[in-house]
Amino acid sequence: MPEPELFTAPDDLSLVGEAELRELETNAVAEFDRVSGLQHITPEHITYSERLTRDLDRIRAELRVRAVRAEEEQATAQQEATRRMALLRQSVHVGEDGAAGDGGEGTVPVTTAGGRVDLAALTEATAKGVASILFGEQGPEAVRKRVASLSQVREHAPQAKAPGTATVAITASVDIPGVGAGQSLPTLEALSEAFRSKAKAVPTTQYGDRGAPRHLVASLRNQFEHTVDDRTSASTVEELWHSMTQQRGQADALLAGGGWCAPSEVTYDFFNIADTPVGLIDLPTVGVSRGGIRYPVSPSIGEVFFQNAGSNPASGFGGFGVTFSNASDPWLWTEADDIATVTGSVNKPTLRVPCPTFDETRLEAYGISLTAGNLTDDAYPEATANFIRLLRAAYAHVINARLISLMVARSTSAIAVGGTSPATQTILNSVELAAIDYRSKFAMREDAVLEIVLPRWTLAVIRADLAWRTSVERESVSDAQITAWFTDRAVRPQFVSDWQVRGTGQFGRTSANMTAWPTSVDMMMYAAGTFLHGNGLQLDLGVIRDSALNAENDHTALWAEEAHLVAKVGHESRLYRASFNVNGAGTAGIAAAAQI
Repeated sequence: MPEPELFTAPDDLSLVGEAELRELETNAVAEFDRVSGLQHITPEHITYSERLTRDLDRIRAELRVRAVRAEEEQATAQQEATRRMALLRQSVHVGEDGAAGDGGEGTVPVTTAGGRVDLAALTEATAKGVASILFGEQGPEAVRKRVASLSQVREHAPQAKAPGTATVAITASVDIPGVGAGQSLPTLEALSEAFRSKAKAVPTTQYGDRGAPRHLVASLRNQFEHTVDDRTSASTVEELWHSMTQQRGQADALLAGGGWCAPSEVTYDFFNIADTPVGLIDLPTVGVSRGGIRYPVSPSIGEVFFQNAGSNPASGFGGFGVTFSNASDPWLWTEADDIATVTGSVNKPTLRVPCPTFDETRLEAYGISLTAGNLTDDAYPEATANFIRLLRAAYAHVINARLISLMVARSTSAIAVGGTSPATQTILNSVELAAIDYRSKFAMREDAVLEIVLPRWTLAVIRADLAWRTSVERESVSDAQITAWFTDRAVRPQFVSDWQVRGTGQFGRTSANMTAWPTSVDMMMYAAGTFLHGNGLQLDLGVIRDSALNAENDHTALWAEEAHLVAKVGHESRLYRASFNVNGAGTAGIAAAAQI
């Protein structure tokens, strides 16, 4: 068996400190030397060594970037210090030797009576200052003989380099004969020689053009005199800006101005209050590998006995509420029937197990697709990431609303309960009333747990109703306490989001604000397991780039598709509509006819 891989470099090296990077580099080299010194080298060892080499290249590249950045920051700091010292020196020695500002001989006024800059005078003063600096007080004629010719200047002058000019860095890959891994290839001749050396070392294959493996020879990347990224401090960016715009900044300093001259600070953080979706419907979930599911229609206890000699099933559990006879189910057998059966005139009826019927529910596919511009995503990735977070949260809420709507569609029509009673007792009493009726119809145990689904704002309605009462500690009414009132009635409540919201007269509507509590609420009640959630196809492909979008310089930043179904495999789901008032009134202040 191959030995375990003992070294792994983090994917994001920007979060690793420099000391840790140095340690990673040392460990990678040591691990490579250990593997390369093994007596038996397997293909797994080769794969592991190749990954070690790639990790080592990434580590060393990160160290080089940090070294260059440190040198740039140091040079920028030195330039800024020199610039500031020159400005301070000019302020300290102002007025000396006929300098501008002393009003002595040789001074050329550069402002008019109104305080504006006189461009003609400024040009004259600048020319005199430059001549004085270059030639001294004797003028250009006296020093012309001491000036070298242009050809001599060109021989000894350094090569001009424009600030911010981009260059191309060519770095050799691994396994290039005669070239070290990561070595710089400064010229095209060196790059060509690396290609020839690699081509000689590559064996001939039988794959053809399409299946032949590709061999990396070198990596090319742009290099700039100044480089900034998300790890560059704000002070360093400011110093680079002053350094690159120094001449322009000095010219702008001649203009008179008032107020704050500093520009506004730019923040790239988005305001996002969309939290992880809560209040999602909780249903038993199964995976669906085909296009849907088929399931038998389960008979209820009321369909066991037949009222008319086996013809039609009863609508409910009313078998013992019918007249018994020797032909009913269950049958009534008397002594006379027992005597008559000898002659075959009457026989006891019998039931037969019916052939079950099957119902079917098909999957429904839902999906989202998001397109982003390549340039925008590269220059401002925070915008793409923030929008994806919003899209995923909105998508989860939409799917939740859809599943709940499928459950409502498979429930009964709304059954009206309540009236003008306070919200707390109306809701709790309606729930218990419905639970007793449901259990009685299907001969369930008295403590059998039923499911009840209500919107999340029901908790707030009950709390607000109790806040009007003088006998309640309003500060201590928690969600857990309200939930316990439901569970005491052997009912498991689900307070869900995305139901009875964002519509007319409901919470969360975009065109109007709620100014009063609702006066009714819809509730779904069913036995546990009545609904089954099927989850089928689920694809989340993430970033996709294709030729059509590439032609428009775009890409698919998010593409997801999934399939759901809600099957009602139980007997019945009831929809109740409870009407109430949020006023906290006690039962003593309510007419008897208005109580439940």
